[in-house]
Amino acid sequence: MPIRMIDKDKVVKLDLCTLKGAILLTVTKNYTFPFKIGEDEETAESQSVIVKDKSGRLPVFARNAPIRLIAHTKSGDRISYPGRIELSMESQLNVYLRTNASEVMEDRRRFYKVAEKIPCNITVITRGEKATALNPPLEFIILDINIGGIFIEHNKQVELKQEDTITVEIPEVCKETAFISKVLRVVTTPDGVIKGYGCQFPYLSTGQEELLSGFINKLQLERRKLERAEAVM
Repeated sequence: MPIRMIDKDKVVKLDLCTLKGAILLTVTKNYTFPFKIGEDEETAESQSVIVKDKSGRLPVFARNAPIRLIAHTKSGDRISYPGRIELSMESQLNVYLRTNASEVMEDRRRFYKVAEKIPCNITVITRGEKATALNPPLEFIILDINIGGIFIEHNKQVELKQEDTITVEIPEVCKETAFISKVLRVVTTPDGVIKGYGCQFPYLSTGQEELLSGFINKLQLERRKLERAEAVM
């Protein structure tokens, strides 16, 4: 199987799993990931991930236990590596990776949809060949978001049409960039009242894709923390 190249600086999260896929541990910080993993056959055979915890709260696993490690990247890729536990203590975990047996997993998270109310501004509406700049921009609310697009709530000040192209600013994602989005569908109630618009991101740059992926990942982590806290209560 071909070796999967991956830069350690692009890794944002690690999942340590059983061979059947059950997650044993998730880490988003305090780990070292091999630089340019899979760069060649020689280094690919001897690379390890090291996780440290000064508070001594890491779970302890049996030495040489077979595992699967999933690396999540900024762009939304998930790369799976078979491996085994080299060292396991409450303060440090070393995981040996068989990097020449890596697999790119099905791109499930890329289009993972998060339902969340997020303010945004539309600055330009393009209908056909006519572009209309909005000054001041119109405020909308995003009701759900994924790396492929957004669903925005209807604003009574303007009615968008299918095939419109809109320029959207999402300050919570980034204040310095605007996203080009195309209206794919207009969602209405049974009475014909417009509820909102399903929009696609057709022209994401690599940087914008990484910004969105990081934002969606952050929302997911916050949601899971809240769910765990509610379960404890």
